[in-house]
Amino acid sequence: MNQQRKEQARELVAREALYLDTKQWSAWLDLYETEAVFWVPSWRDEADLTQDPQTELSFMYLRGKALLEERVRRLGSERSAAGLPLPRTVHMVSGSLVDELESDTLLRVSSAWSSHIYMHKENALLTYAGRYEHILAWAGDAYRIQSKKIILANDFLIAKLDFFYV
Repeated sequence: MNQQRKEQARELVAREALYLDTKQWSAWLDLYETEAVFWVPSWRDEADLTQDPQTELSFMYLRGKALLEERVRRLGSERSAAGLPLPRTVHMVSGSLVDELESDTLLRVSSAWSSHIYMHKENALLTYAGRYEHILAWAGDAYRIQSKKIILANDFLIAKLDFFYV
């Protein structure tokens, strides 16, 4: 695999975390393909994740960039007093391993992650952690996220869960 493409893939995953932390929603959305899938499966039991978001419970399942855009619009509307101010987040991504799925036009990036979320109103710091699996597709000039699977290690949710938390 082309080393330059590997680095581009790792950088995209790091850049996505930065865009979430700095609330650059438009730039974050630009990283996704039109038909992208954003999935946070739930745990069936202590060892097994749910496998089919159509028939099994998920923490979050969004198919298509339009649904991600809708989530961003809701944040920008500032209509929900309960959601204001938005919490501060720090995403930490490490150990990103890049595997070729189809030449270097389709890649899988597997990473460990943690997200620290500071909730202003509660003066509380929450931490979620787990693994990411990004599938990236070459779009002619750069990679775009075709799918993002987010596996939560600590799935006992203390607070609401939204896309920018994980």
